[in-house]
Amino acid sequence: MFWVGVAVVVVGLLASIAWHELGHLLPAKKFGVLVPQYMIGFGPTILSRRRGETEYGLKALPLGGYIRMIGMFPGESTLPAALARRRDPAAVTGWRRRLRTIAAEARQFSDEEVPAGAEHRTFAALSVPRRLVIMAGGRWRTSCSRSCCSPSR
Repeated sequence: MFWVGVAVVVVGLLASIAWHELGHLLPAKKFGVLVPQYMIGFGPTILSRRRGETEYGLKALPLGGYIRMIGMFPGESTLPAALARRRDPAAVTGWRRRLRTIAAEARQFSDEEVPAGAEHRTFAALSVPRRLVIMAGGRWRTSCSRSCCSPSR
């Protein structure tokens, strides 16, 4: 009986995570963003299936999930040149230098994974309201506004 309870909790957790990530995936796809992965869990992939340009899968540790969107960080070429000094790691010392280095590496990696000719399909190319809809989509998807689900006062 104990293992039945464990299985119910794990399946419920996976369903909750899948529902949350779907809240990010649907608006991203609707707005035309390239989404190469929709994964439930972390660690090694247990099973996966590719449909179109997206790989849907289940990973070994059911402790979260993610969708990978192309171009999450704007490239150096799309950022304002006037603020380049604020992004330069050499301009500061200590922990600020490390943070700026991490950000610069993330921007560089993000630039490298954008396919040629698909710059308009990146997350960073979207308008701010559309980016907000995608980011908040996970929250909206997991909340319930029905009276049966809201806490009683």
